[in-house]
Amino acid sequence: MTASPWAAAALVCLHLGAVGALPPEVRCQDVKPYLTGDRHVRLLVAGDASSLRLTPKSDSAIEDPHTGARLAIVKAGAGLTARAARGTIALKGPGLSVTRRNLRIVPLREDRGIAVSPINGWGRSGVYPGAIDIDLTPTGLRAVERVDVETYIAGVVASEMPASFPLEAMKAQAIAARTYALYHLGAHSSEGADLCGRVHCQAYAGRPDPDSRAARATAETAGQVLVWNGLLVDAMYSAACGGSTATAWEVRQGKLLPYLREHPDSRHGFGGSPYCARDHNIAWAKRFSLTEADRFVSRNLDAVTGTPGLKPGRLEALRLVKPPLSTRAQWLKVYTTNGAYQVRGDAIRWLFGNGRPGPEGLRSIAFEMAVEEDSAGRPSAFVFSGAGHGHGIGLCQWGARGRALDGQTAPEILAAYYPGAALIDLRR
Repeated sequence: MTASPWAAAALVCLHLGAVGALPPEVRCQDVKPYLTGDRHVRLLVAGDASSLRLTPKSDSAIEDPHTGARLAIVKAGAGLTARAARGTIALKGPGLSVTRRNLRIVPLREDRGIAVSPINGWGRSGVYPGAIDIDLTPTGLRAVERVDVETYIAGVVASEMPASFPLEAMKAQAIAARTYALYHLGAHSSEGADLCGRVHCQAYAGRPDPDSRAARATAETAGQVLVWNGLLVDAMYSAACGGSTATAWEVRQGKLLPYLREHPDSRHGFGGSPYCARDHNIAWAKRFSLTEADRFVSRNLDAVTGTPGLKPGRLEALRLVKPPLSTRAQWLKVYTTNGAYQVRGDAIRWLFGNGRPGPEGLRSIAFEMAVEEDSAGRPSAFVFSGAGHGHGIGLCQWGARGRALDGQTAPEILAAYYPGAALIDLRR
């Protein structure tokens, strides 16, 4: 008799528990200070920069972050540049020259903020409302913003969803984003931050317009989070699920969570018209010649299999493994002149990108694969035909839009994507 998916999941759970790889349990009382305003989040908004351009939108103070000593006052609109200089940070601007190992810029009006633009390195140019800490690292300058949770969430909603999306979809996004942020606090603790502004945490580029739909959605859901048995939910979400959400543990190892499981995202079950397909093209296709696929395998197989220094040899064939009735790939078997290797879940996407999580690579693992052959019957190309964009776990952003257009409220949308989770206001 074949074991059920959840029986198999239970076995995975036992193994992960034994090796200490189960998802963390985050208690509501531990994150409540962030929602009452007693604590701010630290957001890594730029890193590895050769320099930073900064423009305060209000008069701002330059401080020593360790002592709080005020070093200077700069006027609104002043163009500042921070550069690494002999093991210190040199901050220069009109009538200003400050050199320190660490610096903090504090806007004297919280509704204005500071425009930050990294030169080289990474980070999104934007106006950040909180105080900015600038640190020198071995790879360049790092900027960390200190800001209250609700201001941050408004910025996430504005960055993660188009401004045209319905209010109820944005409210669902705000609650999911707030829960996700609080669940993952400390993800960048080694870099002096709680979270970062990149997609692998949550996209963020500063405060949106206070009259925007994103700001309204955040204000109307302030303090609201999703919980399961009194613990915060790992409220993962993606752009478009492609017709069905994913079971987390099949896509991301260690994500064995009962509220993140596969279910159809349509009005009429599997095979129905997906909510995320309404006014949105969820289909995609990618074709790689054998030479192109071999280049990806040679460059990325070590990273996606967790075997540094792996020399896979020349690619000979690929074979797709999918669970019965599932729309998503479970394994991609890679056959080379040096052996056979297995790439699991979302790592299949990254194999055909840059070898790590991000926007590069396949759009999802909800795909079928066809093999083109040469006259001798050997693989000559691989064609991936799929649906959706992202891992497909939890909230489907385009699906939330379709549901909102059908009249569903934010709580109804969240109940569909996180079945069994409860919605509470942590400020009470």
